[in-house]
Amino acid sequence: MRSWSVLVLGLASMALAPAGTAVAQPPVAGTCDVARYAAPSDGRKLATAAIQKAIDSCAAQGGGVVLLARGTFLSGTIVLRDNITLRILPGATLLASPRIEDFTPFPAEDVPAIMVDGSTQNKGNGPYHLIHADGARNIAIDGGGTIDGNGEAYWDKDPVRFFVSRRPRPTPLIEFVASEHIRIENITIRDAAGWTIHPLESSDIRIAGVTIRNEGRGPNTDAINIDSSHNVLVSDANIVAGDDCVVLKTTGRRGQRPPPPTYNVKVSGVVCSSDDQGIKIGTESLGDFRDIIFDNILIYHNPSLYRGPTAAISLSMVDGARFENVIVSNVVIRDAATPLFLRLGNRGRGQATPVPGSLRGVIFSNIIATGGSLASSITGLPGHKLRGVTLRDIDFTMKGGGEAMTAAVPEAEGDYPHAPMFGPLPASGLYVRHVDGLMMQNVRLRTEARDGRPALVLDDVTGADLDAISERNLPPR
Repeated sequence: MRSWSVLVLGLASMALAPAGTAVAQPPVAGTCDVARYAAPSDGRKLATAAIQKAIDSCAAQGGGVVLLARGTFLSGTIVLRDNITLRILPGATLLASPRIEDFTPFPAEDVPAIMVDGSTQNKGNGPYHLIHADGARNIAIDGGGTIDGNGEAYWDKDPVRFFVSRRPRPTPLIEFVASEHIRIENITIRDAAGWTIHPLESSDIRIAGVTIRNEGRGPNTDAINIDSSHNVLVSDANIVAGDDCVVLKTTGRRGQRPPPPTYNVKVSGVVCSSDDQGIKIGTESLGDFRDIIFDNILIYHNPSLYRGPTAAISLSMVDGARFENVIVSNVVIRDAATPLFLRLGNRGRGQATPVPGSLRGVIFSNIIATGGSLASSITGLPGHKLRGVTLRDIDFTMKGGGEAMTAAVPEAEGDYPHAPMFGPLPASGLYVRHVDGLMMQNVRLRTEARDGRPALVLDDVTGADLDAISERNLPPR
C-alpha cells in the first residue's frame, strides 16, 4: 500500500439528528373537468383561460380536482389555489406555449432583472412559469399524464454549447412559493425550458413517482430544486436532466437576508443521469442547510446525454451560511467524472464582505463508484476547516493513468465551487485538505490503470481516525 501524509492523527466523532418529513395529502372534493369550461385540447389553441376558470370555480366551491382527461392543452401560466389538485390523466398533456407573451410573470418586478448573457435570472430562476402558486395550501399535481415544457422553442443554437438561452423563458416550469402541503406525484415532465420543479420557501412537500426527461443539451434544465424549504420528501424519481438532478439551495430569491434555511429533507429511491451533478447542495448557499438525508440513489451516464455527470455527489457551502447534519448513503455511481465533491469556500454571494460559513457533521456511507477520471475532494479553507466528516464503506474505482504531481493545489477561495476547480489533484482517488475530525473506515481506492500518485492525500487534516483503508491497481481486463 502506498503512503499518504497526515499532519495530526486522532479520533473523530459526531452526532447526527434524523431528518423529519411530512407528507401532503391530496384534497378531497368535487371534480371540475376543463372540457366543461370549453378548454381546447388540440394543442394549437390556447387553453389557459379555460383551465384557470376551472381552477377558480373549483376553488370557489372549497376545492377539488381540476381534470385534464385527454388531448393536448396548450397553455401559458396557470395559478393553483387552495385545496386544488391538477389531475392530468394518461393520454393528456399540458403543453407550455412557445410564446413568452402567454405567460404571467411572478413576481412582475423581476422581469427587468432578466439577463441576456446566455441565461436568464440566476441561471434558470426566473419569473415566468407554466404552473405557479403563491401562499397556497393543500395543492397537488398528479394523474399519470404529461407536462411538456416546450423547451426548444426558447433556446438558440450555439456551435460550442449546443443550446443557449438568450431570451426570457418559462423557468422554473413549476414553482410554488410560500406554500404548504404540496404533492407532485405520478406525473411525467419533459423538455423543461430551464428548471423543472422549484418549491421556494415552502413546507410539507412530497414529490414521488415522477419521471423527468429534459434535453441534455438544454441550458440549466435542472430537475428538482428545493429552495429554502423544509419537511420535504422526494422519492422514487426517474430523472434525465441537462444540468443537475436533485438540488438543495437557499437562493435568497425573495430578498430576505439571510434567507430561510433548507432543512428536514429526505431524498430516496432516485435513479438519475445528468451532464453536471447528480445530487447537490448549493451552489447558492445564502441560508443554512441542516438535517438532510440522501439515500438509495443510482447516478449514471444516460447515452442520450453528450457526457456523464461532472460530479455525482456535490455538496458546497460558499456564501457564508451553516451546513450541518447530512447523511449520504447507499449510492451507486457509474461513469461520473468525480464521485464526490465536498467544499467549504468563500464566494460570498449576498454578503457585502465575503465571510466563510461553517460545514460540519457529514457522513458518507456505502457508496460504490466506477469509471471516474478526476479524484474526489473534501476541502475547506485555511483557518476555516470542515469539522466531523465520516467516510464508511466506500469503494471508488477510478480510471487512473496519472503521473506524480509536485505542483501546489490552489486554494481558489472565492471560485465557483465545482469538482474541476483545482485542476489536476495529487491523489488518484481522494484529496482531503483543511479538515478537523476525519473518520475513514473500510475505504477502498483503486485505479484501472497504473497511476503515479498515491490514492489518498491528506493536507492540513487534524483529528483523523483511519481504519481499513486499501488501494491497488486493478489487473488489465
